[in-house]
Amino acid sequence: MTRAFYRSYASRRVTRLHIMREDGAFAGRQGLCGTQGWAGRRSEPIVLDPMPLVPPAGLSWCPACVGRLAERRGLLAGWVAEMAGAR
Repeated sequence: MTRAFYRSYASRRVTRLHIMREDGAFAGRQGLCGTQGWAGRRSEPIVLDPMPLVPPAGLSWCPACVGRLAERRGLLAGWVAEMAGAR
């Protein structure tokens, strides 16, 4: 099952929802884009398990995470072909 997370900062606005890496050295602790998903000095990760179909209000998907997940699921080549044909 795929999880997602965002950072909770008291002093700044959070806008990105990241997809959690589930393999490798940072499994469960990092986004597919490389964003840290562990607790920091001024922020905590808010984990959504399972990943929602749409981001919560005020958040949008991290484009890098979405692209990497699409590639892992074998969807990226189809999307690129579709975009190339939509010129």
